[in-house]
Amino acid sequence: MKLSTARFGQLEIQEEDVYVFPNGIPGFEQHHRFGLIEVEEHKPFSYLQSISSPDLAFVVIDPFIIYPKYEFDLSEDFIQEIQIQSEDQILVRAIVSVHDNLNDATVNLVAPIVLNANERKGKQLILTHGDYSTKHRLLEGSADE
Repeated sequence: MKLSTARFGQLEIQEEDVYVFPNGIPGFEQHHRFGLIEVEEHKPFSYLQSISSPDLAFVVIDPFIIYPKYEFDLSEDFIQEIQIQSEDQILVRAIVSVHDNLNDATVNLVAPIVLNANERKGKQLILTHGDYSTKHRLLEGSADE
């Protein structure tokens, strides 16, 4: 399918790279379909691009790359909502806030994006406990955690 993006212009995206967020993403509830765009030269970053709005995209990263001890639990309701059957179906991404200086970039570990790779469903999880922050420094992540 063809996808218009503000960042990359027109892209061809495979249907298997499109995830449905039944309730949208908090703050963007009217957007239900997002493409996970991988750009080889931008790895380990990728983009969660709204299918309906070229201007809405999130820079995301696999949080386990920079915070290997990152952990959280999924409630049974959450698991049922995006139809998770096994752990190997799960992809986790965290939203990155990029600032003028990459050294100031932060990662939101309080609200990971959980994707079911088999069912192509996603949901943002809001953690209500733990020592995580919405502004973990990206470049300091692997030092102590």
